Amino acid sequence: MSSLTTGRRFFASGLLCLIAGGCRCSDDATERSVPASQAAPDEAPPDEAPPDEAPPEHDEATNAGPALENQSLEVVSADTLIARLKASKRKGTLVNAWASFCGPCKREIPMLETLAKGFRPRGLDVVLVSVDEPGDVAKAEAFLAERGVSLTSYLAARPLGAFKRGMNPRWPGMLPASFLFDDQGALRYYWGGEAFEGEVKPVLEAFLAGKPLPVEGASTPAVAPENSE
Repeated sequence: MSSLTTGRRFFASGLLCLIAGGCRCSDDATERSVPASQAAPDEAPPDEAPPDEAPPEHDEATNAGPALENQSLEVVSADTLIARLKASKRKGTLVNAWASFCGPCKREIPMLETLAKGFRPRGLDVVLVSVDEPGDVAKAEAFLAERGVSLTSYLAARPLGAFKRGMNPRWPGMLPASFLFDDQGALRYYWGGEAFEGEVKPVLEAFLAGKPLPVEGASTPAVAPENSE
């Protein structure tokens, strides 16, 4: 990793974003494991859930249609999302989980959109999934609209614990997080925390070339401790 990349991560270290008592933003890539004591809980307590939560997590899968309009994010469970990736017949899909309150997430999206333009003609798509609370989805929509983000975008279904487990049981909930799925819906690589172009692009290139990935599914920065400043 270059000194510039390391410097950017140290500059942003300590930033925490709690999502339903679970997900955290993390820039810190100085470690490559997540202590169990810092892993996010599977789900928020039932009495904390909004009364009008998203539809049931096991909704029926449908074929992927045209790119979503960012003004109205469709709610998807992990099962539905992965089924759509399989139905799309693309060679692979990079799914990025983000939130409007997460600074590193918003820094990462322009990079992902640039990558998508180069990889889409080669059979690989990039998809965004906001984990904002349903009541805050307008903030996510506004961010995407203001910046003209054209990537297909969704809102994660509740409960978030089920969504996290469905995407990757090893994902404790830090944000951003990215997941590379193949054409069969199998998870091939996972970035836990902010990832930079120099870290993502080589993995995508190796994946499309059918080469072994650097460390299959195991790029996982540590979650910053809750008492960090």
